[in-house]
Amino acid sequence: MFRKKIFRKVLLVAALCLFAAPVITFTGDGDDDVYTQINENMDVFGKLYKEIMLDYVDEIDGDKFMKAGIEGMLGTLDPYTNFLDESRKDEVDLITTGKYGGVGITVGMKDSMIVITEILEGYSAQKEGLRKGDKIIEIDGSSMIGRKMGDVRSFTRGEPGTTMKMKVVRGEREIEFTLTRQEIQLKNVSYKGTIEDGIGYIKLDRFSRYAENEIVDALTEFKAKGELKGIILDLRGNPGGLLDAAIGILEKFVEKGNLLLTTKGRKLDSERKYFSDETPIAGKDIPLVLLIDENSASASEIVAGAIQDLDRGVIVGTKSFGKGLVQVFQPLSFGNQLKITNQKYYTPSGRWIQSKNYFKENKYGVFKPNPYFNQKEFRTLNGRIVYAEGGITPDKIIDVVKNNELLEALNYEDMYYRFASVYTENNPGGESFVMNDEILNQFYTYITGSTEFAFNTSAERELTHLKTVAEERHYSEKVNSYIGLLEGELKAERFKDYEASKPVIRQKLEFEILKRYNKPDKVVIETGLKEDLQVQAALGILKDKGYYNSLLESK
Repeated sequence: MFRKKIFRKVLLVAALCLFAAPVITFTGDGDDDVYTQINENMDVFGKLYKEIMLDYVDEIDGDKFMKAGIEGMLGTLDPYTNFLDESRKDEVDLITTGKYGGVGITVGMKDSMIVITEILEGYSAQKEGLRKGDKIIEIDGSSMIGRKMGDVRSFTRGEPGTTMKMKVVRGEREIEFTLTRQEIQLKNVSYKGTIEDGIGYIKLDRFSRYAENEIVDALTEFKAKGELKGIILDLRGNPGGLLDAAIGILEKFVEKGNLLLTTKGRKLDSERKYFSDETPIAGKDIPLVLLIDENSASASEIVAGAIQDLDRGVIVGTKSFGKGLVQVFQPLSFGNQLKITNQKYYTPSGRWIQSKNYFKENKYGVFKPNPYFNQKEFRTLNGRIVYAEGGITPDKIIDVVKNNELLEALNYEDMYYRFASVYTENNPGGESFVMNDEILNQFYTYITGSTEFAFNTSAERELTHLKTVAEERHYSEKVNSYIGLLEGELKAERFKDYEASKPVIRQKLEFEILKRYNKPDKVVIETGLKEDLQVQAALGILKDKGYYNSLLESK
């Protein structure tokens, strides 16, 4: 009976794999060869799966075994082709619509526990009385101790209207809440405002279905306030989203009739060109600066690449991520989906900005010979030289403090949050709070004297390993004395990055302290913008028309 049940399942899986494939019209010998390979290899795969399931020495979980095989195959391709099972439906919804079913919380890790870091206004978590800082210990009877943040998301997200029970620790008390999941709409534009002298600032966090509408709202609002002298569009940290949203946003800034993007797939007739079909709301008479960084990817790079190639605006910041591939979602059986790379995209000048060379890095050799894209230099509309591969290089590079071991440790141990809690407790009120060097010095004293800040550099960790080896192999006293001297020197070097990291530390401390004082988000953001070197550089460029124009001229 067991064998018959498994055999039927194997046949069903094999049939679904075959029939889930898209129907393609045969056009010649090439297609014949592909379908011959599909049929032969599916026969081998089906028999292999059946033999393992029926005759392997230990009983196998068939679903997990199949998933491992799928992920193994997809692992030989580019990093963005992924299998999404039914449980990850909310991820697809979030990418495509910016919506998901949840209770309105953001979580993070603090003291090895999952803690609520943000509560969205108007949703169940806020209405029922959850607070920032509450530690989640249980959801629907399942312990959250030792879990990852992704595990919590899988418990909190689900169909709107369904309920869940969440137990948290607040101070010394355990409190249980009954929460109702609602449809949560994440904003694409997290902030919009006229920050100085008629210059509008827009922070765009993602490119979901409604991103274009939110950009229109922001531009309309700016124009209603009076003369719009310039726009800063902040795409830093924006990982991308929908291609159509990127095209729609470009049409709000680029003159009608301009080529915005070209996409090309595997087949010769797959090429598609996207042109601007609208009269822009903020045309070329309004100066534009785009901010990008190493986490600006995909749709962000489509927008930045077009703005740069068409000399529509100035790109400021650091080099972008470098993702020149387009994915679509293909439905599979039983609610599963395949996110598959089906096209490459090219900026108006013809650049392919892909950074990760998955052709050369693939050790299995599954790709057939393919002429690699070798052209490096391209020209903008004004004749400026720009480069392909490795992302979008800004017209004006403004470096910020690079991440280092100290900054990583401060984030990981959440020392900004801890210090802000202590500082605001000792300095209640906060009406006259101004970030200054004295607070930075207090923070330095706090982290250097804290037993809770377990910070060791990579050199110290290597030295610990060396000490272990020296003890095991009975090295001489002379060697051990040198190790002791080196240990002392390394301790003295532990915080050497503090001075160089002060601009980042200052911003993060100010943000956390203002949050503890319950300042409105608008105040927190605007205060941070004044300390933001890249935003201030963008403002300077927009105020100096001569310099702005010179950055867009051919040298």
